[in-house]
Amino acid sequence: MTPEERERMNALCAEIQQEKDYDKFEQLTQQLTQLISRKEQRFPEHKFLLPTLTNKGWKLMPAVVNKVLKPRSPFGTEKVEISIPDADDLFREIRVENLLIDAKGNMLALQPGTQLDVRLEADKENLTGKSPNP
Repeated sequence: MTPEERERMNALCAEIQQEKDYDKFEQLTQQLTQLISRKEQRFPEHKFLLPTLTNKGWKLMPAVVNKVLKPRSPFGTEKVEISIPDADDLFREIRVENLLIDAKGNMLALQPGTQLDVRLEADKENLTGKSPNP
């Protein structure tokens, strides 16, 4: 972080702590978020991270790895069966290639019993507003 960015961050944090008007508070927090985002983008690992503020709608659901499935042929890939409790009964289990990549680009594999977060995302222009169910 540059000295100017650090100074601006400190000033924003002080203003946010004292602010009593919600609209002004919201403006200040947006400025702080943009400042942090600029810093985050300078990290080489940034390209692997999920953006915290996107122009997307999303839903996060818990999941668990049920089992690891060995390939059926020598040319196949190892898969994992993942259970998503929030899904409908007939669609609760999914099978995907057993491959994750960390922030440094290292390849990783899941193990049975691993707790996961499944994130569904869609661009906001493809979504419509919805009222919560009563």
